[in-house]
Amino acid sequence: MHSDLLFDLEEFMTDVVDGIPILTINIKHPSFKDINEFKNSLNNILCDYNKIIIDFSNCDFIDSVILGAVVIAHKQLQKQGGGILTITSPGKMRFLFGQTGIDRVIMNYDTKAEALESIRV
Repeated sequence: MHSDLLFDLEEFMTDVVDGIPILTINIKHPSFKDINEFKNSLNNILCDYNKIIIDFSNCDFIDSVILGAVVIAHKQLQKQGGGILTITSPGKMRFLFGQTGIDRVIMNYDTKAEALESIRV
């Protein structure tokens, strides 16, 4: 597995593994106060890639503003033949994705390895 670190911010880290960007969120509860930094991190990736993995496994909960930005980016990438995949840990985040219906629109995985493998297939 080849990895290149693109951006190293404490809250939002972007790493490219085997040509696929992974945006890792290192905030327990990202909310509207984090939206500008989140959107900036996401937009930096959207310029160069049409498939993105967002790793929410360090999060306990995410604000609807963050969810909305993910859905908008996913729809934008779908128009380019790509999309967003997410990683969440079992528990509150998985429940949130199920309750909001996000899990029916955006594929969700338990680990980075599973998400990366699904892109390769």
